[in-house]
Amino acid sequence: MIPQDTVQQIIQAADIVEVVGEFVSLKKRGASMIACCPFHNEKTPSFNVSPSKGIYKCFGCGKGGDALRFVMDLEGLSYPDALRWLAKKYNIEVKEREFTDQDLIHQNEKESLFIVLEYAQNYFAETMAKTEEGQSVGQSYFIERGFSKNAIEKFNLGYALDSRNEFFKKAEKAGFSSDILEKAGLISIKEGDVKIDRFRGRVIFPIHNVAGKPIAFGARILKTDPKAPKYINSPETEIYHKSQIVYGIYQAKNAIRQADNCYLVEGYTDVVSLHQAGIENVVASSGTSLTPEQVRLIRRFSENITVLYDGDAAGIKASLRGIDIILEEDMNVKSVVFPDGDDPDSYIRKVGGAAFSEYVKNHQKNFINFKTELSLADVGNDPIKKAELIADLVTSITKIPNPIKRSVFYQEVAKMLQIDENILINEGNKYIKTKIGENKRLEKSDGGIISPAPPVRNQELEIIDSLKKFNVQEESLVKDLVLYGHFVIEKDEETGQNHTLADYLFHETNDLKIETPIFHEIYQLYKTEYLNGSNPTTQMFSSNPNPQIQDIAVSWMSPKHELSDKWNTFEIFIPKYEEMLNEFSYKMVLRIRKEKIQKEIESLINEIDESSEEDLEIIMNTIGKKRGIIKLIAEELGSVV
Repeated sequence: MIPQDTVQQIIQAADIVEVVGEFVSLKKRGASMIACCPFHNEKTPSFNVSPSKGIYKCFGCGKGGDALRFVMDLEGLSYPDALRWLAKKYNIEVKEREFTDQDLIHQNEKESLFIVLEYAQNYFAETMAKTEEGQSVGQSYFIERGFSKNAIEKFNLGYALDSRNEFFKKAEKAGFSSDILEKAGLISIKEGDVKIDRFRGRVIFPIHNVAGKPIAFGARILKTDPKAPKYINSPETEIYHKSQIVYGIYQAKNAIRQADNCYLVEGYTDVVSLHQAGIENVVASSGTSLTPEQVRLIRRFSENITVLYDGDAAGIKASLRGIDIILEEDMNVKSVVFPDGDDPDSYIRKVGGAAFSEYVKNHQKNFINFKTELSLADVGNDPIKKAELIADLVTSITKIPNPIKRSVFYQEVAKMLQIDENILINEGNKYIKTKIGENKRLEKSDGGIISPAPPVRNQELEIIDSLKKFNVQEESLVKDLVLYGHFVIEKDEETGQNHTLADYLFHETNDLKIETPIFHEIYQLYKTEYLNGSNPTTQMFSSNPNPQIQDIAVSWMSPKHELSDKWNTFEIFIPKYEEMLNEFSYKMVLRIRKEKIQKEIESLINEIDESSEEDLEIIMNTIGKKRGIIKLIAEELGSVV
């Protein structure tokens, strides 16, 4: 357990802009920061960060919360793990005991996977540094590749012993069950309950999520074995989906943001070599075909990608599909090919970091020039092949969502291949229409009914929908209490004492019961702090461990619209809500009292049928008095009964 005072210290230290900025490139807009939402795919920014309130809010999918909630939701971390991540970022010491066997039993599966993979990463690193086999085989390989000690430590590189189950025995002794080790992809269990290490006699490349936690491993074999694959990766797990992560993103994200460009390479060693030479804005697809999810991950930090290809022509042509995926995600893409069959790793070791950067700068081409030059040698004077090349280029251009960018590239192709631009545009439009028709046919389910794509889940709308059954007046009261409870609404002229909104509301509603459970809980939380002599801040609710309280508080704190300063320019002064609190709060209390009395009248009316003549007279007199009170309240509110 993390002590509560440490929890509060971590939450207070966490700067929402710094934390969100670790994962998303933010741009300033007025008093807020904006970005494309990392929780759902969008092209127009609807994700807002408020530095003054310490919260984020997406008006597209409704996600919102504080810095801690952001890390939890985006990286899938548990509450304690998110606290530890923030504590590490802000150099806050967290004193807690070591995990025992009993602790591990009580972890949920996702937490257990993070714990066991952290253990495995440390084990492989220690094995390489401290065992004879690790030093002579693993370290020797990395030294041969020219990797420095700093580079090895930066990427947590390691070595797995060439042993049947040495890792399993150590992990079991450390308290990890064979079940969680198998689920983490670290061992396999053969017939007869035989446990075998997945990684044996290989150098280890840990794969980290954006928060820096190990989620999987890539491993390269060192001995010659024609039957064994050169590389093996961890299998898919609850925390590792290879289509959604790129190797090196944790180490590269800040450099990508600063350079506003991401170099995309193929292998682990390419990434490590470039980092070691001072080029850090680089990640790898790890030999897998590029996916939309991987491109969206990169897009959090920059809209520009430069693909660095190996010099192998056949491999380049096979990888060209990745360019179309990048274009579909509205990214700007350039390509570079290295000479003499070199890959990024071998080329940078030949020429060094400065010459490498200069080569990339001078030889990068936009995708049109790149695809055209790559194909023209095969085309020659063959008109059919030339037509196929043009069709291929038009298909790529149609992937671009932005019509202005499409227009520019149509012009580029028309000039390069000497063809009428209108022909290209017409062909592109035909392709788009055909694709729409194909998608509709594919979407048809049984009975010929088109199944719409599942909508983006909008949490804000879900909250609003769930609150429809809630008491509107109660929500107004509790909302004002949370947002403005500390505001002074009146000053006693005799004593000079200030009276806050909280003073007034608790005095006037002391005999009222907030009936909606969630509003009652928020009301009581505030009241407890108030009676203890403190003024609760909005952060107490926007950082509350109860996700429903946090969602509601963030929703209250995040108005979709703000008045423009231009009203003041034209001397049109509109009073702010907080300036009218005295009047609003008075009327709000009256409305709550009116609603409460109305319910009491309804209850009395239901008793009429079963009452005696004597009771009936009492009931009718009571109803009359209550209706009189409602009339007085209505007059005060300026409404009609």
